[in-house]
Amino acid sequence: MRKLRRAGAAVAVVSLVLTVSAFSRGGTRATVTLSPGGPMITAAGQAGQAGPSRAARPGARVIHSLNWAGYAANRAGTSFRYVSAAFFVPYLNCAAATPSYSSHWVGLDGLGSATVEQVGIEADCSGTTAQYYAWYEMYPNPVSAAFPVRPGNAIQASVTYQRSNRKFVLMLRDTSNGRHVAKALKCAAKACLRSSAEVISEAPSDGSKGILPLADYRAANYSGITVTTTRGRSSGLLSRRWDTYQIVGVGDSSDELAAQPTSLFQGQAFSIYWFRAN
Repeated sequence: MRKLRRAGAAVAVVSLVLTVSAFSRGGTRATVTLSPGGPMITAAGQAGQAGPSRAARPGARVIHSLNWAGYAANRAGTSFRYVSAAFFVPYLNCAAATPSYSSHWVGLDGLGSATVEQVGIEADCSGTTAQYYAWYEMYPNPVSAAFPVRPGNAIQASVTYQRSNRKFVLMLRDTSNGRHVAKALKCAAKACLRSSAEVISEAPSDGSKGILPLADYRAANYSGITVTTTRGRSSGLLSRRWDTYQIVGVGDSSDELAAQPTSLFQGQAFSIYWFRAN
């Protein structure tokens, strides 16, 4: 697995304990330790823009990332308490028979901060077999699998910070079959800044800190996105109260497009198209 090139001190990848079975290139079974979601890792070509505040000037709100693709809200001095979105479990193309992985989630933090409070689904290719399940994670604590999901199922997911008990409520509901998970959990570090809110499709990492090949999910579609600040200001991803970042997934260089989000529709909906394994 290639060594990661990091930009910024707050983007180290920590090995987690969720394991899945996969087939190696030679056809033998292997076990992969997955971190479905972690802080954003910027591409090497943007090493000077590790912190979102440096990309906040007009015309510079596109960030190239080695692991994330999607949108995030952030502004210095603004904290967030809620983010939600609806999406469908994507249909994977596993014809290449190569182990590959993808995570699709909503969360708080991770854009220039060391924690992420998140909930979402995993869609992986184990050989030519697709595997899907829901999960939740208080990064850098280990991820927890919730229940299996099926491609095409409708998902509603949200993360809410409760000031009264200083816990985060991670909620995911499969509205196609009624299964759901809701967990109230404490910050996994000394402090969770809640400095960003995001809706992301991600290339997970493995136990040796390597970014795994991005599964061909064709398109991931998000809608009904709501973001709320600690002061109760609510909107879609676009608002005059914060800066909005389009995050483009790339390979080792910013010229190797891996996943491209479309423009936001009324600030509340967008799609992400897969182009290649990162």
